[in-house]
Amino acid sequence: MKGTDIPAGYIVTFILVFLRLGILMTFLPFFGSRSLPPQFRVGLILALSIVMTPAVHAVVQPPENSHAAAAEAAGSPLWAESDIPVMVIKETIFSFVLALTVRFIFYAVDTAGQMIATTMGLSMATVFNPEIGQSTEIARLYGILAFLLFLSIDAHHYFIYAFVKSFEHVAVGGADIKSMVSAGIALSGRVFILAVKLSAPVVTVVMIINIMLGLLSKLIPQFNIFFVGYPVYITMGYVVMLLGLPLMLYLLTGYFTDMKGDLTGLILSGGTR
Repeated sequence: MKGTDIPAGYIVTFILVFLRLGILMTFLPFFGSRSLPPQFRVGLILALSIVMTPAVHAVVQPPENSHAAAAEAAGSPLWAESDIPVMVIKETIFSFVLALTVRFIFYAVDTAGQMIATTMGLSMATVFNPEIGQSTEIARLYGILAFLLFLSIDAHHYFIYAFVKSFEHVAVGGADIKSMVSAGIALSGRVFILAVKLSAPVVTVVMIINIMLGLLSKLIPQFNIFFVGYPVYITMGYVVMLLGLPLMLYLLTGYFTDMKGDLTGLILSGGTR
């Protein structure tokens, strides 16, 4: 083999990595955002595919006596043309559920921010968030903090590791769709659990203030509740958010750390090898 020759196996592996990584990056937070230029996303996927191809090729290289090796040696395609649409559909579902393992945390953070803003009376001050759509400033602030925490604890390294190992257990186009759909539904349910945990301190304090102001309005009918209530909601809401910020970061750190185990379990449940 000449120094400039590229083995055919590397080309096939590169195409498989590019397919799975391209679908996966579309669903990831920030990297799949519409605010990023398409040229940047395509270039990033292409660069990561080139870097990951040698590692993936070492993992998925078929034995010499396997059917894939025999087909490659004979020059015949590994899949029939009729199997390609099914393979793409399975890859899309598998990549979506794999990305949802990360994205559900950010969905929960945004939902918690929306709940807090609604409780404090700030839900009318909405902005356009490229990740979610219409969102509040509090939800956007929480999302930025969560993403910075995600990068600071190197949680994206877990995802890169799981992506490479996924080729070892899940053949391209061979994921167990039933297991993937069940896992996706379970992850969707965890969004609301985490959102309630993150928003509970502010919601609880504002609810107590509502009860106290209601009692005060009964004791002093001349007391203007609407004039005094909203400044109190906003002030106490921000105070509780500031005091509860370390707890929020601690909770998110635990979820991001557990993400490695979640990704491993998801890959093993959807594996066919």
